[in-house]
Amino acid sequence: MGISASAAFQALRSIPEFSNVPDSQLKWLFENSEIKSLNPGEFLFEPDQPIEWIYIFLEGTLDLYYFQGGNKRSFAQYQMGGILGYLPYSRAQKSIGYGEVTSPAEILSYPKSKIQELILHNPQLTEELVHFMVSRVRNFTSQNLQNEKMLALGKLSAGLTHELNNPIASINRDNAELHRLFQSEIMQQLSLITSGLDEREKEKLIESIEKWKISQRSPDMKPLEIRKLENDWLDRLEEWGVQEADEASEVFCDFGINPDEIQEWVSKINPELVPVWLSWIQFLLQSQALINNIQTATERIGKLIGAVKSYTHMDRAPEKGEVDLVKGIADTLAILAHKIKDSRVKVIFNRPESEILVCGYTGELNQIWTNLIDNAIDAMESTAEPTLEVRLIPGKTTVCIEFHDNGTGIPDEIQSKIFDPFFTTKSIGKGTGMGLDLVNQIVLKHSGSIRVESKPGHTLFKVELPKD
Repeated sequence: MGISASAAFQALRSIPEFSNVPDSQLKWLFENSEIKSLNPGEFLFEPDQPIEWIYIFLEGTLDLYYFQGGNKRSFAQYQMGGILGYLPYSRAQKSIGYGEVTSPAEILSYPKSKIQELILHNPQLTEELVHFMVSRVRNFTSQNLQNEKMLALGKLSAGLTHELNNPIASINRDNAELHRLFQSEIMQQLSLITSGLDEREKEKLIESIEKWKISQRSPDMKPLEIRKLENDWLDRLEEWGVQEADEASEVFCDFGINPDEIQEWVSKINPELVPVWLSWIQFLLQSQALINNIQTATERIGKLIGAVKSYTHMDRAPEKGEVDLVKGIADTLAILAHKIKDSRVKVIFNRPESEILVCGYTGELNQIWTNLIDNAIDAMESTAEPTLEVRLIPGKTTVCIEFHDNGTGIPDEIQSKIFDPFFTTKSIGKGTGMGLDLVNQIVLKHSGSIRVESKPGHTLFKVELPKD
């Protein structure tokens, strides 16, 4: 293990933050520093240790984390070009977490005890280090604030889940019992008593009623076809003497029942009993529709609770692990469903049948999807037919996630600024300018990349994440 002096200096020279620093000042820094070589599993520093060095990564990677409530919380990863530790004019005294090396590392280390010499002899280098310190504080504050919001949301959704689960379970039990009662022999007999049929015909009628209760109108029917079917029902029901035929025609039409099927039974029933019998059939159908609606509503509530639970990642320790991108994006779309519906946005998400896994932090990755989808919806506010398409494209070692919208687009002159902190194109009160900055931070933390292509009517954000 080791790095040559020329390779080490070249690595130092290639760091973007030092692009405007003269060679002479970087050489001074290099000659007055030492290189620490660490193996995976070794610690560069631990909590509460005095901060005594400026660290600049020339090779290797490091995970910066701390423990909260017994759970490991990682808040930064460093790789080649990463700068951490003490910086000029910093007031930090002690480390707040663990700095664990995750791949063989070569780290240029300059002692804090000589910081005044660095400031005196290297004005441009000092200026860049101070700028970096300000950015580091801002990024950490932004990420910490977002994490606190997610933690608060997680606690809120945990309480909400607990409070809603009991009434939902109760509704499901009552609905199941209601369904059982309407399927009971007593209810069937009531429908038969009003028919005036003999025993042999009653058995056939029971089969027909059960078929009508589970039938439904074809989703492919056009409005004109639906209206014609309702009118046919209205004419028949009035002919058969049914009171409030308007309401009854809608019920029979919603279940997609052909009037001729009922006509077959009407011709067999005592004419004096027909209106009562039809009203009873209408009652059974309406009751079945209500039972179905209650079941659908409770299922939707359950799915939404599950989406919130998964989105906030409240049911798992916040550790890095396998993350299913398909489920994460689906949960995010569920959380934003109300805004999507209100904004009339058509979402195209051809959800893959199998999982697409990457190694990362579920809650943080969900913040990426939330910001990108939310921004896309806002960008399409004035679009006639707003459409958002989400695509997942797995490769051998990476996964590309694309978000395409047909909104107003991002002007060329500001595309390079959209990931800057506090930069926003939204009106006052709608945007803070922190969303895409946070997205960029999280993507970099996951060793990924993000880029944008935009023109009026076409904006494409591409997020690429490593699988491992």
